Amino acid sequence: MFFYNTFMNAKRSIFNLKGNKIIKDVQWSFLSIVTSSLSHLLLRMVLGKELGPMGLGTYTLVFTIYILGTEFAAFGYGSALTYYIAKYKNNISKIEEYISSGVIGSIVSGFIMGIILYSFSEFISASFFHIPEMVTLLRLTAVCFPFIAIQKVTLGTLNGFRKMNYFATINILQNTLVFLLSVFFVFFLKMGVTGAVIGFVVSSLIIGTVSLLYLRKSFSLPSRVSLVNILREITWFGFYVVFGNSINMINTQIDSLLIGRFMSETDVGYYATAIIMIQGMTLLPGAVQQVTNPEIATYYGRKEYSNIKKLVKNTMSKIFVIEVLLLIFLAIFGKYIIFILFSENFAPAYTPMLILSVGYMIYSPWISVGAVFSSIGKVNLSFKLNGICAILNTILNLLLIPKFGIIGAASATTFSLIFTLMINLYFVRRYMREY
Repeated sequence: MFFYNTFMNAKRSIFNLKGNKIIKDVQWSFLSIVTSSLSHLLLRMVLGKELGPMGLGTYTLVFTIYILGTEFAAFGYGSALTYYIAKYKNNISKIEEYISSGVIGSIVSGFIMGIILYSFSEFISASFFHIPEMVTLLRLTAVCFPFIAIQKVTLGTLNGFRKMNYFATINILQNTLVFLLSVFFVFFLKMGVTGAVIGFVVSSLIIGTVSLLYLRKSFSLPSRVSLVNILREITWFGFYVVFGNSINMINTQIDSLLIGRFMSETDVGYYATAIIMIQGMTLLPGAVQQVTNPEIATYYGRKEYSNIKKLVKNTMSKIFVIEVLLLIFLAIFGKYIIFILFSENFAPAYTPMLILSVGYMIYSPWISVGAVFSSIGKVNLSFKLNGICAILNTILNLLLIPKFGIIGAASATTFSLIFTLMINLYFVRRYMREY
């Protein structure tokens, strides 16, 4: 009876949303994430049909490394700016000092990450994945890290100011460029996987440059003392954010990487298709988190702790209702959608898709408020919890993938997602009792 009442209350709340600032921000954020997921889906459809499971698998491995690398390239400065801009909302001069310091720090960290990936590209490709063709692809990827770091700082700034329309515009432009350029290089110039990689590299260069032009109005070189102090502050904040986010990404990407290590590129392609099919389950929660993050930070700054509790509870219950409906839809129509979007050659993706969808149905409500710890200044806790979950997920994947292949990967990830939800909710309730 309790779950039924919760379900019905959440359902009524969904259809009684008021047209306030928060809802408009969610709409912009949702549009941004939908565009991103749609462009990735369409691009992978093109790659799947043009290059087959093997080509899609190789691209997935390179793109996964790119995504992981961007977290270190930006070093959490974007998230730090979101927090400090919300904190010093009425102090413009203070905000400009933080933005300027964040830009300088991101450029340095981006160059360092690019050099690291370029230097280790041969080891990663030939020794770890046993795919020598990836060397050139990873070296191309390394070029874009300074630019993607600047973009993340810009997005963090816009998120802190709650300018979600500009935030969404930058993301939409980038994802549209990735799709158009990649399709042009792959489909028209027949450049294969290399063309797909060039597509996201060139788009990163363009959007990074445009982002830097946007921030120039808020950029003023701070004094040496201020620069050092602020860089130390946001770097320490960013340390926990970047490692927390990276560990969280490993928690969701380690399965694909280890399939590439123990299985073949073709198996990676099947598994990538399964992941693409469940992306819809993370669209709305991801969009909502972009709004709840600064909102929780604002409530925390005002010491309105009851509003934080209410926001977390209401948001998660509403998202859960939607996730249940999406799971039912995928269970009934998932196989047919795979055949239509890709081909019958991708049929092995259906079973891991079902297993993963169960995990994401349970875990996705947490995504919508997953930045709560960083929003209240407890980024170290988020880092530690994500680390525990990543270790568990890695161990399970190492045990199950060699024996059960992509089914083992999906099972390991699903169990880890459920465990991640449970341990995070435990600490949320624990800290909320203190306020």
